[in-house]
Amino acid sequence: MDKWKVLVFTILLVGCHPHPGVEHSVALRLYLGEQYLQLNQLNHAARNFRKVTELQPKNGQGWWGLAQIAAQQGDTSTALSYYQRAFQMAPENTRLSNNYGAFLCTLGQYDEARRIVKRDEKTIGNENSGPENRSRYPCLPD
Repeated sequence: MDKWKVLVFTILLVGCHPHPGVEHSVALRLYLGEQYLQLNQLNHAARNFRKVTELQPKNGQGWWGLAQIAAQQGDTSTALSYYQRAFQMAPENTRLSNNYGAFLCTLGQYDEARRIVKRDEKTIGNENSGPENRSRYPCLPD
Protein backbone atom coordinates (compact mmCIF):
# COMPACT_ATOMS: atom_id res chain seq x y z
CA MET A 1 0.00 0.00 0.00
CA ASP A 2 1.52 3.31 -0.98
CA LYS A 3 1.39 6.63 0.86
CA TRP A 4 -1.54 7.92 -1.16
CA LYS A 5 -3.74 4.94 -0.37
CA VAL A 6 -2.93 5.31 3.33
CA LEU A 7 -3.72 9.02 3.16
CA VAL A 8 -7.02 8.50 1.32
CA PHE A 9 -8.02 5.71 3.72
CA THR A 10 -7.21 7.94 6.70
CA ILE A 11 -9.23 10.86 5.35
CA LEU A 12 -12.19 8.62 4.58
CA LEU A 13 -12.06 6.94 7.96
CA VAL A 14 -11.75 10.19 9.88
CA GLY A 15 -14.44 11.76 7.73
CA CYS A 16 -16.85 9.01 8.75
CA HIS A 17 -16.33 9.84 12.41
CA PRO A 18 -16.44 13.58 13.01
CA HIS A 19 -15.44 13.11 16.68
CA PRO A 20 -13.59 9.82 16.88
CA GLY A 21 -13.26 8.44 20.36
CA VAL A 22 -10.19 6.88 21.81
CA GLU A 23 -11.07 3.42 20.46
CA HIS A 24 -11.41 4.73 16.91
CA SER A 25 -8.20 6.71 17.19
CA VAL A 26 -6.32 3.69 18.55
CA ALA A 27 -7.65 1.42 15.81
CA LEU A 28 -6.65 3.93 13.14
CA ARG A 29 -3.19 4.45 14.64
CA LEU A 30 -2.61 0.69 14.87
CA TYR A 31 -3.64 0.27 11.25
CA LEU A 32 -1.42 3.11 10.09
CA GLY A 33 1.49 1.92 12.21
CA GLU A 34 1.32 -1.56 10.71
CA GLN A 35 1.01 -0.19 7.16
CA TYR A 36 4.01 2.09 7.63
CA LEU A 37 5.94 -0.78 9.20
CA GLN A 38 5.25 -2.92 6.12
CA LEU A 39 6.47 -0.05 3.94
CA ASN A 40 9.61 0.18 6.12
CA GLN A 41 8.76 3.79 6.99
CA LEU A 42 9.87 3.33 10.57
CA ASN A 43 9.59 6.95 11.74
CA HIS A 44 5.96 7.18 10.63
CA ALA A 45 5.21 3.77 12.10
CA ALA A 46 6.84 4.68 15.42
CA ARG A 47 4.85 7.91 15.66
CA ASN A 48 1.58 6.00 15.29
CA PHE A 49 2.52 3.20 17.70
CA ARG A 50 3.74 5.76 20.28
CA LYS A 51 0.40 7.54 20.04
CA VAL A 52 -1.37 4.22 20.69
CA THR A 53 0.69 3.67 23.85
CA GLU A 54 -0.03 7.22 24.98
CA LEU A 55 -3.77 6.78 24.49
CA GLN A 56 -3.85 3.23 25.87
CA PRO A 57 -0.70 2.42 27.87
CA LYS A 58 -1.82 -1.21 28.26
CA ASN A 59 -2.28 -1.81 24.54
CA GLY A 60 -0.01 -4.74 23.69
CA GLN A 61 -0.20 -4.13 19.95
CA GLY A 62 1.23 -0.64 20.35
CA TRP A 63 4.17 -1.95 22.36
CA TRP A 64 4.59 -4.82 19.86
CA GLY A 65 4.91 -2.30 17.03
CA LEU A 66 7.50 -0.28 18.91
CA ALA A 67 9.41 -3.52 19.66
CA GLN A 68 9.41 -4.43 15.95
CA ILE A 69 10.80 -1.01 15.05
CA ALA A 70 13.48 -1.05 17.75
CA ALA A 71 14.54 -4.55 16.66
CA GLN A 72 14.77 -3.46 13.01
CA GLN A 73 16.87 -0.49 14.05
CA GLY A 74 19.23 -2.74 16.01
CA ASP A 75 18.26 -1.32 19.42
CA THR A 76 18.18 -4.67 21.20
CA SER A 77 17.68 -3.47 24.76
CA THR A 78 14.77 -1.20 23.84
CA ALA A 79 13.21 -3.92 21.67
CA LEU A 80 13.48 -6.40 24.53
CA SER A 81 11.86 -3.95 26.94
CA TYR A 82 8.98 -3.26 24.53
CA TYR A 83 8.48 -6.96 23.77
CA GLN A 84 8.32 -7.70 27.50
CA ARG A 85 5.70 -4.99 28.02
CA ALA A 86 3.66 -6.16 25.06
CA PHE A 87 3.79 -9.79 26.15
CA GLN A 88 2.73 -8.91 29.71
CA MET A 89 -0.29 -7.08 28.36
CA ALA A 90 -1.29 -9.57 25.64
CA PRO A 91 0.13 -13.04 26.39
CA GLU A 92 -2.65 -14.63 24.33
CA ASN A 93 -1.59 -12.81 21.16
CA THR A 94 0.09 -15.56 19.14
CA ARG A 95 1.62 -13.19 16.59
CA LEU A 96 3.26 -11.28 19.41
CA SER A 97 4.49 -14.42 21.17
CA ASN A 98 5.88 -15.77 17.88
CA ASN A 99 7.78 -12.53 17.22
CA TYR A 100 8.94 -12.29 20.82
CA GLY A 101 10.13 -15.92 20.82
CA ALA A 102 11.98 -15.42 17.53
CA PHE A 103 13.58 -12.24 18.87
CA LEU A 104 14.72 -14.07 22.01
CA CYS A 105 16.28 -16.72 19.78
CA THR A 106 18.29 -14.06 17.95
CA LEU A 107 19.66 -13.07 21.35
CA GLY A 108 20.50 -16.69 22.17
CA GLN A 109 17.93 -16.75 24.99
CA TYR A 110 16.61 -20.21 24.09
CA ASP A 111 15.26 -21.09 27.55
CA GLU A 112 13.13 -17.96 27.69
CA ALA A 113 11.99 -18.53 24.09
CA ARG A 114 10.93 -22.08 25.05
CA ARG A 115 8.97 -20.68 27.99
CA ILE A 116 7.13 -18.32 25.62
CA VAL A 117 6.45 -21.17 23.19
CA LYS A 118 5.11 -23.45 25.93
CA ARG A 119 2.90 -20.68 27.27
CA ASP A 120 1.69 -20.01 23.72
CA GLU A 121 0.89 -23.69 23.15
CA LYS A 122 -1.10 -23.81 26.39
CA THR A 123 -3.04 -20.74 25.31
CA ILE A 124 -3.87 -21.87 21.77
CA GLY A 125 -3.72 -25.62 22.33
CA ASN A 126 -1.29 -28.23 21.19
CA GLU A 127 -2.45 -28.39 17.57
CA ASN A 128 0.70 -26.58 16.45
CA SER A 129 3.21 -28.48 18.56
CA GLY A 130 3.71 -31.58 16.41
CA PRO A 131 6.90 -32.30 14.43
CA GLU A 132 5.23 -31.20 11.18
CA ASN A 133 4.91 -27.69 12.64
CA ARG A 134 8.36 -27.47 14.21
CA SER A 135 9.31 -24.88 11.58
CA ARG A 136 7.08 -22.45 13.47
CA TYR A 137 9.95 -22.16 16.00
CA PRO A 138 12.99 -23.02 13.86
CA CYS A 139 15.50 -21.44 16.23
CA LEU A 140 14.72 -23.77 19.13
CA PRO A 141 17.02 -26.78 19.17
CA ASP A 142 15.36 -30.09 19.98
